[in-house]
Amino acid sequence: MLHLNENQRRLWKLAWPAIMGNISQTLLNLVDMMIVGQLGALALAAVGLGGQVSWFMMPIMAAVATGTLALVARFVGAKDNENATLALEQSIYLSFLLGVPVMLFGWFLGDDILRIMGASGDVVELGYQYIKVLFAFYPIRFAGFTAFSALRGAGDTKTPMKLGIVMNVVNAILDYLLVFGKFGFPELGPVGAAWASGIGITFSFLLGLYLLWSGRLVLRFRPSWRFHPEMVVRILRIGIPTMIERGIFSFYNFIYMSIVTRFGTVALAAHQVGLRVESIAYMPAFGFNVAASALVGQGLGEGDPEKAERTVYEAIKMASAFMAVMAFVLIAFPRYLVMPFISPSDPNYGEVVRLASIYLIIVGISEIPLGWLFVLGGALRGAGDTKTPMYITAVSKLLFRIVPSYILGFGFTIPEFEIFGIAFPGFTFEGLGVVAAWIAMSLETFTTAALFWWAFKRGKWKYVKV
Repeated sequence: MLHLNENQRRLWKLAWPAIMGNISQTLLNLVDMMIVGQLGALALAAVGLGGQVSWFMMPIMAAVATGTLALVARFVGAKDNENATLALEQSIYLSFLLGVPVMLFGWFLGDDILRIMGASGDVVELGYQYIKVLFAFYPIRFAGFTAFSALRGAGDTKTPMKLGIVMNVVNAILDYLLVFGKFGFPELGPVGAAWASGIGITFSFLLGLYLLWSGRLVLRFRPSWRFHPEMVVRILRIGIPTMIERGIFSFYNFIYMSIVTRFGTVALAAHQVGLRVESIAYMPAFGFNVAASALVGQGLGEGDPEKAERTVYEAIKMASAFMAVMAFVLIAFPRYLVMPFISPSDPNYGEVVRLASIYLIIVGISEIPLGWLFVLGGALRGAGDTKTPMYITAVSKLLFRIVPSYILGFGFTIPEFEIFGIAFPGFTFEGLGVVAAWIAMSLETFTTAALFWWAFKRGKWKYVKV
């Protein structure tokens, strides 16, 4: 029987519900992709690209969620339940209001963003229909995500897991009914997946709000229906650097996806399929990210930074073990993992499967450092040090992902030149296509993990005031 020490038990207690909840979410994403994939490569590309546009809005949601988790963890560690409850309440109000302009952005500018990303024709038309429905639910999505983060900061990862599973079951059932028009429901095609997602999110949020209001959970929602400026400022002081960090990441990802899109619809479809499969692989890392964030914040709230540090070391060990298994699966069985996501009758079936398999092999090599990245990033943010991840993201993703993706993907030509009378021949590199973008992404995972490790070892996170 596997023996766990005290730190490992505390980590596992918080990590496994987060892992299961996110596996549930990831499985739903895979079901989405498999259902939409039956409609062909066009539908896959449109929904995948529409989902990327939606993902670009995550920095705003992450700002409130990160600030809330760090504060609630500190308050719970210091046994200050009153301020923990207040932080929950204010974060729900703030996140809902911030979701409104995001909703309007999707409605009025979604098609323009798709075109800027390089999409055209039917991909834009179908993707924009998907975006308009998906973004309509963003205020509720923001509020629910923040409430779940508050519970995780308080050490309750089981409730978000259960609510997430409920949301995903509702979503999966409605996916089938609305995409294909079964049992009397309208046949909405890919747009039906957006409606299913929004309805599932709304149902889960309302159920969670009831549980928080009823006093059955570790935190209680006590609506005063007014803002407390001091608490809002504290949330945003921690969260704004995260918003900037995620904004930088989203901007870089926007450029990255624009590069991938320019390699063609088949390459884009393969990228989306590979990304969905890989998303299962990094779920263990996400679980330990959540656990490290909560326990580091609570450790600092207790006034014991050394305890927090020991917890992170244990989290790295456990995450590495899980991610090593995931890496083996991705590298050893790529074709079997991607084949269910596109219809064999699709004329591009063979090429999508081939390219998506290459994607999984490349990213599989970097799964262990990805685990380190998740744990160390979570630890720093849980401590309230959100500026360091912001700086690391700004440098690493530009230098080691974007630039190599473009240069190695599209190729370059060096003309003949002469130095001190010595002639040198020219050189042309034809480019590796979309594979170069995937190699660069894997490289950047290693460099970012190394920079996070350096920042953590410096120890400045132990003295951050929230």
